[in-house]
Amino acid sequence: MSYTVFITTPCLDSISTIDRTILSVATQAGDFFIRYHIQDGGSTDGTLDRLLWWQRRLASEGFPIQCLGIQFTFDSSPDKGMYDALCKGFDAMRIPANSFMTWINADDMLAQGALAFVINVERQFTPQQVSWIGGATSVIRDDTPLLMSDNPIPKAAIKAGLCDGVHWNFLQQEGTFFRRWLWASIKPDQTIRPMKLAGDWNLWRLFAERSSLVQSKFVLGSFRIQEGQLSARLREKYMAEIDSVIPEKTRKESLKTLGANAAVIRRVFATRYGDGRLSIIEEDRGGMLEHNHMRVFDSKPKKVVRLKGPRTVAEGVIPTETAKPLEEIISFKDNILAYDHDWQFPAVTEQHAYHQLRDLGAVPDGVVYVAYPWANLIDKLQTNAFDAHVHMAGFQHFCRQLPAGSKRVTVCQHIKMKDFMYLFEEAGIEHIFWTHATQDDRDQTTSGISLEPFPLYPVQVTAETDADASAKRPHLFSFIGAKSNQYYLTNSRELILDLLKDHPRGMIIGRDSWHYNKVVYEHQILKTDKKDEKKDELVNQSASDQFKESLAQSIFSLCPAGSGPNSIRLWESLGAGSIPVILADTYATPGNQALWQEAAVFCKETPEAIKALPARLEAIAKDPANLAKMRHAMRQLWILYGPHSFVYDVQVLMLKLAGQAEGLSPEGVALKNGQALPPLRERLLGRVPPGGAPSAPDAQFLLRTCSSDLLLDGADVLPELSDDTPLGQVVILSQEVLGRDHPVVQHYQRVVIHVRAEASTKPKPIEAAPMVNGGKGPKICLFGRHSNRTPLSYAPFQRVAGDRITLVDDMMQADMVMTGFNLDIRENAESFEKLAKERADTKVVVISEEPLWDSTWSGGFVGRNRKAKCGETDLAYTFLNHSNSTIFDFEKIPYFLLTSEDFLARYGLLISRHSDITPANLLKHWEKAAIPAAFYAEVRDGENYAKAFPEHGVYGLSTYRTQVARKVGAKGTLREGKGWRTDAKRQALPDWHLDKLAALDMRVRVASSFENTHQKSYISEKIFDAFVVGGIPTYYADKEHQVLTLVPETSMINTFGLSAEEAAKKIETFKPDAEFAKSWLETARSLQATFTDEAAVVRERQRVVDTIMDELEKL
Repeated sequence: MSYTVFITTPCLDSISTIDRTILSVATQAGDFFIRYHIQDGGSTDGTLDRLLWWQRRLASEGFPIQCLGIQFTFDSSPDKGMYDALCKGFDAMRIPANSFMTWINADDMLAQGALAFVINVERQFTPQQVSWIGGATSVIRDDTPLLMSDNPIPKAAIKAGLCDGVHWNFLQQEGTFFRRWLWASIKPDQTIRPMKLAGDWNLWRLFAERSSLVQSKFVLGSFRIQEGQLSARLREKYMAEIDSVIPEKTRKESLKTLGANAAVIRRVFATRYGDGRLSIIEEDRGGMLEHNHMRVFDSKPKKVVRLKGPRTVAEGVIPTETAKPLEEIISFKDNILAYDHDWQFPAVTEQHAYHQLRDLGAVPDGVVYVAYPWANLIDKLQTNAFDAHVHMAGFQHFCRQLPAGSKRVTVCQHIKMKDFMYLFEEAGIEHIFWTHATQDDRDQTTSGISLEPFPLYPVQVTAETDADASAKRPHLFSFIGAKSNQYYLTNSRELILDLLKDHPRGMIIGRDSWHYNKVVYEHQILKTDKKDEKKDELVNQSASDQFKESLAQSIFSLCPAGSGPNSIRLWESLGAGSIPVILADTYATPGNQALWQEAAVFCKETPEAIKALPARLEAIAKDPANLAKMRHAMRQLWILYGPHSFVYDVQVLMLKLAGQAEGLSPEGVALKNGQALPPLRERLLGRVPPGGAPSAPDAQFLLRTCSSDLLLDGADVLPELSDDTPLGQVVILSQEVLGRDHPVVQHYQRVVIHVRAEASTKPKPIEAAPMVNGGKGPKICLFGRHSNRTPLSYAPFQRVAGDRITLVDDMMQADMVMTGFNLDIRENAESFEKLAKERADTKVVVISEEPLWDSTWSGGFVGRNRKAKCGETDLAYTFLNHSNSTIFDFEKIPYFLLTSEDFLARYGLLISRHSDITPANLLKHWEKAAIPAAFYAEVRDGENYAKAFPEHGVYGLSTYRTQVARKVGAKGTLREGKGWRTDAKRQALPDWHLDKLAALDMRVRVASSFENTHQKSYISEKIFDAFVVGGIPTYYADKEHQVLTLVPETSMINTFGLSAEEAAKKIETFKPDAEFAKSWLETARSLQATFTDEAAVVRERQRVVDTIMDELEKL
């Protein structure tokens, strides 16, 4: 549990003393937070400048804060006096009922250790035991102690109004603390705000009617005496204000009767030396009563009841539970900086995204995933929760742990995120995956930050339940949800309830609130729930169950916008097989938009569109084939965005950002939106707030960076480091933060001396000749129908190549013309003939990634130097492929998977789903699989597709795999691809790869993985798909084939050397045993680890590009 003390200072023209007062608060040490607000009355003497200085200073990392955090604010506005200002000051803070609060005037000071003592009391005692604390009297003059003494104040004397300095000593206000419930109970707006001078006296009197003062014999605060002090000048008016509340005559009569019927006692703390345990002691103060009576009346009281010895009334309890330290909450591992605490539930989108990426362990170097509970922090801030400052302090500490120079990515689920963009800017976030992104957000940046759509966690449907709609669904459509309110984007919910509630095939139920409203807002944000309520009791379970049942019984699920355009219902509908009807005009769906058009119904948020919706849905429902198609598209979306993968889009982006991707040029210069960023030293400067100082880690990083820059760039950097520049000033502060003896400081100073010495003796360099072509690589034109099937046509390889190449559209402006198939030369003979005649030096290169083309139509696959007839010209070109170059060789990851982030992200996430399957359960799955064998490949027949070149290890397999597919006769065998059920090409689908995965996922026994060509380094996606969908792969591989380095024969059906008939028989009769299942699972784990090895991905892509560039340089 975190504790906070709330303090205010009313002030006016306090320039001479305010610094001391603030310093006495800001230097308090202990495990607590300080919320400090200064209420100024309109100072004109420079006080406001000092307050602004303190605000900047306390917000910077340079001030040596000794507590958990300080939130400092101030306001300046006219007031009606000190106590009006005091009430304003307390009102400016959201103070919990049981927290302690105080005020300290602008010429007084808190004693060191005061707040630690108060928090110790709060930890050990309940509000019923202690709600009011006072300390010993302490008076200072000219910064010198004048008086320090215990000042016993009995409750009875306070209650009677006797603590007026005449009948009893004043209760010193400085160092008096009280809980907010006590302050609120006396109705301060009525009883304290109107007072001008004696508000403290009246406050204590009213407190004493409700609580007991418990005093410490230690000093908690000091009263300062100075010339012209208001309290001294207006003493008579002070007493007159007391008299107006309780006349002096009444107070004297109260003193006469005090102690006559009950002992006069005061409560005091006692501290056990061994463990700091506190106890509350009641002690008799009849002697002090006699003393005061003698002073006022010159006689002793007639009767004084005495307490026989001191007595203990309460013992403190030292709590065993302590707040989890930030060092345990914040962690940095595998390029994820995580604040693993305070996640919202049950809407756990942010937390689940973190868990997925943590378990995947595949955040690449150069990228940091920022896992933070944004929703909780934003809710705390926007509701002004009493502990908002605690969460903000934790966030700021978290931000200081972020490594400099990294690209930062995060997920946020809060609808109000855009109102709090300053939080993301403070954290240096560049990419936010936001659950409520709109179409406009997706197309532009906000504050230089890109916003991407993201799913919501489907709380009530975490596993796919009935995507095939095998169960009966009596309702055509359903909607169960909260009614429209002032927080919702549109009135679409109101329209649904008004226009569709009476439809005979609809199930429409409106509720007054969200069924998670209590657990999120009352329990987590405002903390107004009962302490003994369990989480399960905080959820409206009957409403939740009714909601789930409605999805299971509805063909369509209406998903209107709420407070944001996205809804949890949409994602739960995908898993439940209830086709979503999206009524959110601005909503941006993540991923493939064509796939969403197939999977969902989109309806405008207008009365006309909603009224016409039932007829529209009935027409769709009458076509079973169309419903099946829609649900198949839903399965594809569920595979990517269901709970088991969820972070697919995040992983794809981070793969793009890895290495030299987008954010780095080949020289390592950071880029943002395509523009060069300032040097790192200047970006580090931006981390230091105005008027602040760098943290120790940033100070070291800055000095090391400047030292490196000086050694690399020499004296050119020195002007930026001079004392009159912003960077130079922060460098000075950095040295002060670390201290002159710190090795980093000493190293920096030695480097500066060395560079200055070198600059004074170095001769002026001779100006170099300009570089040809500006240092850029060759101009390459990708030309022809198959130019998209060559390595440098793919974005990942282009990013790695950077400006080692320059892509141009016009072949006549190119140094090289490149394509992926020499057929393109014949198809464009006229263009190439013109090129040969007008630009004879331009090189033509075919880099073929497809062995099928090379072995079937390219005129052989061995020769490199070739000629093509283009009109009357024999065009010379270079031909490179799998067999005659090393471009497509690989160490860990086959070339085909490197062409897109999609394959790597899908395999990394989806194969990991099998990590908990046992061999026995895997065998049961294969035994009960609905699809005994699946073949996904185009029908191809004839000898042209069966050419064999044994001496090169090349065999055409297209005809072979078609024959095998025909000969496997098991009932339920699935055959898909052009020529089987349709002549349409699968590439025409929104996502041909995802279509296959969705159809086979955990439904297939044998998943055919035959390539179109056997070549040792040619491996496509097919065999890895088998490990995604839980199928047994088939393959055709000799002992030299590199597939065996990834998938051993003990994990596949290898039909090398078998005829099509023999292969079919082997597939039908193959019976996996426990050892095979064990090997399959071990291979799946190995593949998952390989595809999430981001360093290997970067190396493999770099190797491909380097090899190509070496080849091009030889031409």
